[in-house]
Amino acid sequence: MIDYDLACEVCRETTSLALEKDGFPVRRCQRCEFLFVAPRPPESVVINHYAQNYRGATDTFYPKAFDRKWRGFWQSLLFIPYAAGRRVLDLGCGGGFMVDALGRFAREAVGVDISENSIAYAKRAFSRHRFYAEPLSEFANRGEQFDFVFSSEVLEHVLDPREFMMTLRDCVRPRGFAYISAPDAGHAAVPGDLAQWGDICPPEHLQWFNIRNLTWLFAEYGFVPHRRFRSKTPSHSVIFQKVGS
Repeated sequence: MIDYDLACEVCRETTSLALEKDGFPVRRCQRCEFLFVAPRPPESVVINHYAQNYRGATDTFYPKAFDRKWRGFWQSLLFIPYAAGRRVLDLGCGGGFMVDALGRFAREAVGVDISENSIAYAKRAFSRHRFYAEPLSEFANRGEQFDFVFSSEVLEHVLDPREFMMTLRDCVRPRGFAYISAPDAGHAAVPGDLAQWGDICPPEHLQWFNIRNLTWLFAEYGFVPHRRFRSKTPSHSVIFQKVGS
């Protein structure tokens, strides 16, 4: 029997069943409105999916590689003030396109992703940069810190958002910056019937934040909002700064 009596993973308050989609129950916090799949799918299923099968990539092929390269080039220009001459990490780097884009002006650019086939492509296509195919928490154990961490469309996928946050906390140096993009469950463009929102797609996506609970979560790990990019679509695009000296 599935136990639906689960606390919010952000604020620990009571949650209730919001909907079921594709056989997965999605719960909503009654206080902060955090949405998350519970119970979670087995970790082994998620790891195997991303490790070897994600997007059909190989060491010589990555889907829409040309478009991703140019999108990374233009997007990277926004982050020049945070990355120029500094150490940069892409947390969940996929095929390494943003690592290479940021690496044009960073002192050093590094990428990590759980997808072995994506990293195989990145290492071949962008060999001047360092890449690691391993869980994010395992990379954090290496003890490296960076001035700027970029993480796009990763937070909604992870099994444990708090493990993601601990990794981010450990990888960003004091007063450093982290850029996060993810679906925005509080955006005005989200359908009233959540089942119709394309970003509700478990088990690919496992949690959905609004700006309030996202800010609460980051504050718990020592980050404050620095800059928020507005979007016409339901997506977060936020730079946080890690407090400390």
